[in-house]
Amino acid sequence: GYYTEILFPKKGVRFIAVNNNVDSATPQDNDFTPFLNIMNEWYAKDTSNKIKAVFKSRMKEGLRCSGSIPYGYKREPGDKQTLIVDEPAAQVVKRIFRLASEGVGYNKMAKIFREEKVLTPIAYFNLNNPDYFKSDYWRKEFDWHVTSIRAILNNEVYLGKLVYGKQRNKSMKSKEKVRNPKEDWIVVENCHEPIITQELWDTVHKILNAKHRPAK
Repeated sequence: GYYTEILFPKKGVRFIAVNNNVDSATPQDNDFTPFLNIMNEWYAKDTSNKIKAVFKSRMKEGLRCSGSIPYGYKREPGDKQTLIVDEPAAQVVKRIFRLASEGVGYNKMAKIFREEKVLTPIAYFNLNNPDYFKSDYWRKEFDWHVTSIRAILNNEVYLGKLVYGKQRNKSMKSKEKVRNPKEDWIVVENCHEPIITQELWDTVHKILNAKHRPAK
């Protein structure tokens, strides 16, 4: 409405919408346009809510709603829903948790993997999917960072769980993400084979929480 009624006339732009019989050159014939905008807005919101409901139902059933595969897993051949352990990557995940349980910090771990030339998660993925990435931005194959290690240590997928609903869009029209409170997350147990034990997870997170210093 802002574009068709204010901005386009102000800039001398003629706007024609064939399907809705809108022509900014004849504004007297466009009285119904604001109502069309309202109807289109309502339709978009209604569709968005229906899609969200379908995804929420799939999440509660423990079905995968993401095309990405967590590092350490791969798809069961012929079954996109089932995750199976990808042994070479799983060994790296186990080692990250083991080092963390011994008190080794993020930076030291990243340094160890860089020196030992362990492929980063994105480089390992591209090794198995060579045509996926078209750009060269990731090509530092052994350049481990703290963020990658932190993400692995905080991902409950390695306990055999699927966790959904950590974030949401601010609104239908905004791509900006906001975090949901933990009680609103959808957690489904026993969805696939775990890579680490609950005991190891608890030990690691007890150490990580003890190291965390709240911001002043």
